[in-house]
Amino acid sequence: MADELINLVEFAKGQTDPLSSGMIEQFAAESDVLSTISFKAAKQGLNVFDRETSEPAVAFRALNEEPDISYGSEEGFQDSCFPISGLIEFDRIKLKRYGERKRMVYMKGQMKKGSRLWTDTFINGDNASDPREFSGMKVRCKADSAGNVDGSTDDSRLLVNSTASGGAALSLGKLDTAVDLVNSPSHIMISRRMRTRFKAAARDPNLTNNRVTDDYDSQLGRRVLRFGDLPFLTGYEVSKDSQFLPYNEVANGGGSAVTTSLYVASFREDGICGIQTSEPEFLPVDTDRGVFKRDLFEWDNGITWEDFYAAMRLSSVADAAIVA
Repeated sequence: MADELINLVEFAKGQTDPLSSGMIEQFAAESDVLSTISFKAAKQGLNVFDRETSEPAVAFRALNEEPDISYGSEEGFQDSCFPISGLIEFDRIKLKRYGERKRMVYMKGQMKKGSRLWTDTFINGDNASDPREFSGMKVRCKADSAGNVDGSTDDSRLLVNSTASGGAALSLGKLDTAVDLVNSPSHIMISRRMRTRFKAAARDPNLTNNRVTDDYDSQLGRRVLRFGDLPFLTGYEVSKDSQFLPYNEVANGGGSAVTTSLYVASFREDGICGIQTSEPEFLPVDTDRGVFKRDLFEWDNGITWEDFYAAMRLSSVADAAIVA
């Protein structure tokens, strides 16, 4: 039986407390990744699941011949939740001087900051380096045991756009390969700078192998940039601490740290999915620091990757016009 999935934006809209509703919606809506991915319950902060390692045999047989007996096998995995919190203080004198509106500015700023932190961790999180955070897509998308990164093996979750020093302009052919290596792909994650490259590609009538579109979607009421049927996600809009997939990676072939990666993902309950012990909370808290009012944001959450073929990283992409 499938787990119940929760979308944070819709969850926030259903809250009866207007302050909590507004702050959680601000947190979710700041990031297109966070507002797109769904979350399911993780009992005691753990999502435990199996991945199939071998399948039971099936074969054609002769009449009156017994089929071979076989057994499938699986390997157990688990993903954990990690609390993200923020405790904000607001001086009571400031409240008297400027009113609740000024306090609200600080609250919204905290939600935006937390949303960007979560989104950056979704890509760059490394639990081995910082045990307080979950591991993100970069750590999880690895080459296979033989080190294949050319798309020739299904078990490699890393595809290299170019083996040259400094990488190369994105090849749409390589992106086609990355998409083909993901089960039920739903989205492609890119940087804002890469988004401008895709918009230019959508306007280029001379670019062969071009499935990039930037058309108006009547259901959403806005233009949507897509590669084939897959919409792009760019994390969040411009801010003081923009760190979503910048051009700061060393290419597979070496050179300076001037390349970026794209991630193709399948956001679904048994693919790439968020996990949580309970829904996020935003609430006032009592304080013994009498001159301050305090508000707490807290959420015990993480991500899980159940289907091994639910995501792919395409690395070594230089900041240059997209090619076929």
